[in-house]
Amino acid sequence: MHQRLVSFLVVVSAIVLATPALAVEFQPIGFESASMGGAGVASAKGSYAPYYNPALLAEHKHGAQISLSVGAGIREVNVANHIDCLADIEIDETMDQIANNAPDSGTNTESDRNNIATIKNELRALSEKNGLQIMPSAALGIQVGNFGFGAYGVSEATAYAVIDDSRLDIIVENDGYYYEYDESDDTYSDSTFDEYKQRSLEYALDEGLTYLKLTGLAYLEIPISYGHQFTTEWGNLYCGGSFKIMPGYTFDDKIKVDTESGDVDSELEDAEKRDTSWGIDLGLLYKPSRLPNLSLGLVGKNLNTPKFDTATGNTLKVKPQVRAGFAYDFWDDRLTIAIDADLTNNETFIPDYDSQFIGGGINYHPFNWLSLRGGAMKNLQESYVGTVYTAGLGCGLKWFQLDIAGQISSKKGEYEGDEIPRYARIQVALVSKWF
Repeated sequence: MHQRLVSFLVVVSAIVLATPALAVEFQPIGFESASMGGAGVASAKGSYAPYYNPALLAEHKHGAQISLSVGAGIREVNVANHIDCLADIEIDETMDQIANNAPDSGTNTESDRNNIATIKNELRALSEKNGLQIMPSAALGIQVGNFGFGAYGVSEATAYAVIDDSRLDIIVENDGYYYEYDESDDTYSDSTFDEYKQRSLEYALDEGLTYLKLTGLAYLEIPISYGHQFTTEWGNLYCGGSFKIMPGYTFDDKIKVDTESGDVDSELEDAEKRDTSWGIDLGLLYKPSRLPNLSLGLVGKNLNTPKFDTATGNTLKVKPQVRAGFAYDFWDDRLTIAIDADLTNNETFIPDYDSQFIGGGINYHPFNWLSLRGGAMKNLQESYVGTVYTAGLGCGLKWFQLDIAGQISSKKGEYEGDEIPRYARIQVALVSKWF
């Protein structure tokens, strides 16, 4: 037994040390972890153990647990207000109007001149880091003894603007001639085809050099999971693993940069392709004999780098994630404190926007029928959304409990003149526990 245990530890250690520091970001789902700053590697016992750490299956509190949850999240990074402003202006019609009036100076309306200035300003703003992510989730989790099953669905559907900032000048073509337009005084000057190709916004739009990119991945994790306990003189060590089938949809396309943000979801449907992959997760949990209320956890997810093909012939990779956590129980398990941290720097589908979260929270459950939770988490690689605050409430009987959890960022963005959180997520779950 000890030889097998040592072999298992060697394999996990080798994977952790060899793991590339890139991955799709870890999605906090579930009725407890989402409201505790995303912490679950050492505390998500029961039906969400296969997702957070399969080793927790060997330390279950109930003989069986079933949970069903649905949720949605959104992240906005410097994009929604800009593309909606462009959609209101209607770039193509404005550019056509400027081209049709060339080369006669003084013939454009003040509205068209203002629209041109706005288009250039909005596109310059979008040339910075930007993206809009829609993150729905759904899960069915089942724990029976040391075994876990279920279907855990996560997604990261993303739209971001690709702006050719070297081609933002208003150079238009009319009857085979080229003219550069200056909106400040409503004048045209002669230009050339070479300048048109090198500097023209119209050329960038027509040739697909400035556009809105649609990309992302939505998949189910359908695992068969098992956890096992090893008793040593230093404490209890729990090891677990999951083999999972991963049916999913990829998104890969590009559309007009002035598409309204509210239409992005429907455009994603036209950019999808179905594919199926598989994955392997391994997890550890340690409870020292001198501190039996302390739990230390480590999990490696998607260690084989699952791959999904896209509609355009590209391949999306779900690279390995490594996450560590600890939890401590007080007052006869009525109060739990837990903290998790990503050990890998994980990619998102927003270019140059990485994810490496640390977060934690508390779970106060004075009675079997009540659970009050709160926490916070923060991305160590990005400061755009600020600190994310989390909270949750669960109530009901042991065999039927309703739970709700929410997350909201401290920093706000602007949409149509109103302040909105740059990141938000909500989860609703039904939970049933037996013997």
